[in-house]
Amino acid sequence: MSEPPFSADAPQPYESNRYAALVLNLGRALLHVGSPAHRLEDAMQIMASRLGLQAEFFSTPTALIVSLGDGEKQRTFLARSEPGSTNLAKLADLTEVMEDLASGRLEPEAADERVRAIDQAPAIYGYWRQLLGFIALSGGITPLIGGGWREMLLALVLGTITGLIVLWLRRHVERSRLASPLTATVITFLGVLWCSIDPQTALVPAVIASIIALVPGMDLTTASRELATGHLVSGSSRLAFALMVFALLALGLVLGGLAGQWLVGPVELVGTATSPDWLPVVGVLLAALGLMLLNQAHRRDWVWILLACSIAYVGSRVGLMIEAPVVGAFIGALAVGLAGNLFATMTGRPGSIMHLPGLIMLVPGSIGLRSLATLLADDVLSGIETAAMAGMIAVALTTGMILASVLLPPRTSL
Repeated sequence: MSEPPFSADAPQPYESNRYAALVLNLGRALLHVGSPAHRLEDAMQIMASRLGLQAEFFSTPTALIVSLGDGEKQRTFLARSEPGSTNLAKLADLTEVMEDLASGRLEPEAADERVRAIDQAPAIYGYWRQLLGFIALSGGITPLIGGGWREMLLALVLGTITGLIVLWLRRHVERSRLASPLTATVITFLGVLWCSIDPQTALVPAVIASIIALVPGMDLTTASRELATGHLVSGSSRLAFALMVFALLALGLVLGGLAGQWLVGPVELVGTATSPDWLPVVGVLLAALGLMLLNQAHRRDWVWILLACSIAYVGSRVGLMIEAPVVGAFIGALAVGLAGNLFATMTGRPGSIMHLPGLIMLVPGSIGLRSLATLLADDVLSGIETAAMAGMIAVALTTGMILASVLLPPRTSL
């Protein structure tokens, strides 16, 4: 790099310094791809230190505050954004830019141009592939949460409808806010109608699997991680958002169920589901495909996503075998965390490529959704017990990931 590190005594304003502009644009880009506070702030601090900038960062799910310099020369900037959606391809590309810049293979001007180009680039998977992602994830999750081939068939149909509704609502900002309650209502209503025709189908596994892409279980786990690492503002706001989405989904489940049963009569919500032993293997394959498409990961990363999903599934099975789902979640999170950190160390790419899909397979989203639906159905005791279980699983996942970072520190903070 030809330019010396930035100095607090430099006469030019911060916004005209190419290092400062690069750090600001990089922070905005990381915020847009949904980086949690603990990862974003750590990565930005490392990058600023490498460039010789004296900087402080404060991140929330919707804003990034950056202070450059010290004392009277300090300047503060605010980057405001809507809550970012996960985009693993852009995250990997941004990490590559950071590595090239730190090693001297890339000049700051070129790095800034690449960061802005990555940030402004459209999603690599368009409408139809995202719809396929909803379908694949719905069908794949079903046998992993206790459904059989009947429930998997129903989930594939309902997952298609979920994708159509969500992708249509996303085209309008105001309508998009109705995605959670409206989708849950429509899906539950149609599921009740299906089960009235085929009583052998268990409704709850199919319905939860079909709306699993909307369940904020990952937000709940991320909020726990942020609170545990001292990012109280970001963790509290993300936790409040997750609980609100849970409540909206649960309200939709109750409304759709009541409307459907008013039309066709009582329907058994939880039936006995039978499935062949090979069905969960198909489920993991489909879930990995769906997670790759919905999280906008590069196609070459599918094998790593599949590996993460497989590790998470084995961990959850251990919990079922010992009748301790919290322990299973901890083991799964520890294994996924170690695998992701090893992947980051060996390849120099973000560990989130493995961490995120693996944790989604483990997160207590479906449990939390069942607890709220039970509460709204006036079964207060069961609802509270299930909600407490969801909270304990979230804490177990957080503990497992933190322990993995201690045992095998990742090469990168992303």
